[in-house]
Amino acid sequence: MNDLERDLRELLGAKARDASLSGEPSRTLVKRARRHQVVTVLTAVLTAAALVAGSLVGMRSILRADPGRPQPAAPPVLPDAPDGFASAALPYASIAYPSDWYLLDTSPLEFLGVARPDAVPSGPVLQLANFDPDLPHSPRCMVDPDALPDDGVLLTIGVMTPEEAAISNEPSGPWPVDLSPLPSNQDPVCTGGPRPRIAAWTAPSGLIYWANAAQGQDASQSDVREMERAYESLAFPPTDQPQMSPMAAFQGQGTPRVVLGTERIGEGIAGIVAYVELNKSLVVGVSGSRGSDCCVGSAIAPHSGSTDQPITTSSMVTASGTLVYGTISPKVVRVELRTSSGDAMPVHVTELPPSMGFDDRVVWAIAPGQDERATMVGYDADGNPIGIPSFPAGPLVTIATGTDPEGGAWELYLEPTNDGTGLGFGFGEGGGGSGCCLGPLRSDFRINGYGSGGGEPSNITALASDAVARIEFEGSGGERIEGGLYPVPDPSLRIPQIGLVIVPSNVSLNGQLVAYDANGAEIGREDVGDNPEPAGPTNEIDVVWERLRNARDAIEDYAARHQVSLEGLDRNVSLKLDPFIRWNDGALADGQVSVRGVTRAGGSEVTGLSGWTMVIVSATVGPNGSVGKVYCIGVNIDENGGGNFRYGTQDAASYEDCRGGWPELDQ
Repeated sequence: MNDLERDLRELLGAKARDASLSGEPSRTLVKRARRHQVVTVLTAVLTAAALVAGSLVGMRSILRADPGRPQPAAPPVLPDAPDGFASAALPYASIAYPSDWYLLDTSPLEFLGVARPDAVPSGPVLQLANFDPDLPHSPRCMVDPDALPDDGVLLTIGVMTPEEAAISNEPSGPWPVDLSPLPSNQDPVCTGGPRPRIAAWTAPSGLIYWANAAQGQDASQSDVREMERAYESLAFPPTDQPQMSPMAAFQGQGTPRVVLGTERIGEGIAGIVAYVELNKSLVVGVSGSRGSDCCVGSAIAPHSGSTDQPITTSSMVTASGTLVYGTISPKVVRVELRTSSGDAMPVHVTELPPSMGFDDRVVWAIAPGQDERATMVGYDADGNPIGIPSFPAGPLVTIATGTDPEGGAWELYLEPTNDGTGLGFGFGEGGGGSGCCLGPLRSDFRINGYGSGGGEPSNITALASDAVARIEFEGSGGERIEGGLYPVPDPSLRIPQIGLVIVPSNVSLNGQLVAYDANGAEIGREDVGDNPEPAGPTNEIDVVWERLRNARDAIEDYAARHQVSLEGLDRNVSLKLDPFIRWNDGALADGQVSVRGVTRAGGSEVTGLSGWTMVIVSATVGPNGSVGKVYCIGVNIDENGGGNFRYGTQDAASYEDCRGGWPELDQ
């Protein structure tokens, strides 16, 4: 090894040891008010903005790229991919490569919550191998000598500064340049085979790139030629800025990103990648082309909760298509994408490199247009849906639209799902939500739900018979706000009308909703806001309902005190929650509340609720001390602090298992 080569290795080694900057991740949180639904599943409504909160290992939504960073002057070029090849755009190069090989993005990771300085990276930015390159120890053949498999080939592309070029290999000219044998006065870092071939060149942006093409002693000529074809296909950004959004990890510490697939969405390019943060947490994300309307870099960590889910997804909605991506566990035998129209679409399913240490498979698919309801659905060996039990069964059905002076355009709609039909409301420029599921109206008037938050007007929805001619909200401060009545377009629901009242943001959502007939006579009234919730039909049931509601409120308070986290809530719960409630984390017991299934959630309210989910269960006492009637509340504390609830009569083990409502309220 000559002195120049030794100096270069020491320089690269120093860069590898000092590849972090200090900086704390942002922990900004926006708490969203909860939406109460008296009978059906409760979901949050009216979110003005959901700010991604930085956290340590295990957070669901990791980072969106800093929009203030300089952008490349042109969209990335995807090289032509011949048969058996795929093409991909990485931050500092594009390449066509054999589709069954491993392509790694080895450019620097962002620091979680802190954008790195606008400095050109120095070091490897891409590696391509015909073998699993052992991601926890990648990039291979850097700094220290490293043996390749006997039949392995490895192509490394990197960037260096002019100072580094001066002590190693000066560029031989502008791209393209040929690979040449490693000079005899330099020792190879890839050992055990023929001497590597190298190259250095200047890209149109002015950056100096280098290449190292190495092979094992028994590498086939066909594999060597495919590596050469990949090298020849290289294309580079027109500026020194990355052409694809970078990914993030805590303090920038993580493995290289293995590129699993590339999709075009409109004029944008999305690269599906996976890596391991801090050598322990699997992260799956999307690297998007800079400056396009598609796919700002973001990621999910599917194993960040106390309980692993069989399917974990997130979505990116654009006018040109909606990308849904995530992971499935081995128990998922089949997976499909359900669009908002209820159509089933095929899904890409890709194995992870064994060296990552996870048996998940990565999945992704694109739904047409802006489809916020597009949902990935997994099935077990018997063909039963698992993971996310609720998915679209048909397009949204508009009941009414209008414009509010404060909130702007709004829509009242029906949302068909496999569980049934829900009623939803939302402002066009703000948040919205729906609950499931509507049942036949057995009286003249019943509140369906109400919600507020995000600085927008509140809303109240109600179910009404044909006898109801007018509805009005009577605020606790003496306000009187008239509502509207709208016919339901689906007669099979046996709900003639939906009532809607939009309450200005400066009016407290506390009071009563009153229904009148055509003669002005009062038909009925129901409480709205922080008023007493309906009592149970018997004393025994009322005791259980009150117990569960108190437990629900205690869990909300706990989340508010712990940065919207329910971490560890299923361990030693009696010390963490209301001490006046008897808690356990197991089987039902007389007078106790069982806390179960505390886990991270992921994605949107359609693709899987964000934040945390869990379920609380309690029961009346039956004959001889046996378990009587069982009731549950599924609790979701979303990433912004909002509480979403679903009610049921099951001895549920998870949020998803609790469903059907408390039927005594329907009478």
